[in-house]
Amino acid sequence: MVDYWKDNNIRKPKQVVVCAACKKGNVIIAGARHFDKVMVSQIKAINGTLKPGDGANWEEGFIDQFGDFLDREESMKVAIAAGQKVDIERGCGGLENCLFSEGLY
Repeated sequence: MVDYWKDNNIRKPKQVVVCAACKKGNVIIAGARHFDKVMVSQIKAINGTLKPGDGANWEEGFIDQFGDFLDREESMKVAIAAGQKVDIERGCGGLENCLFSEGLY
């Protein structure tokens, strides 16, 4: 299968932002918030430990419903295009073109 949606004659749904995610190389971890207890447990499972500063090695963003990683800027564009409610004052960390989970849910 090259394209699941096309191969199965299914119209692909509009892309939406689903949850916070961090990416390091080809590894993506997901959780409700960046570096919440769920993400931290995933990092510990991968690395065996989590030391101060380890978070700086991960790119923060989100995943969509297809499991694709989106950086903060891409996530803001996708959320707005999908009609997801975005609280700009809470959700952009002072940068109106970047999405933060606090502004999405």
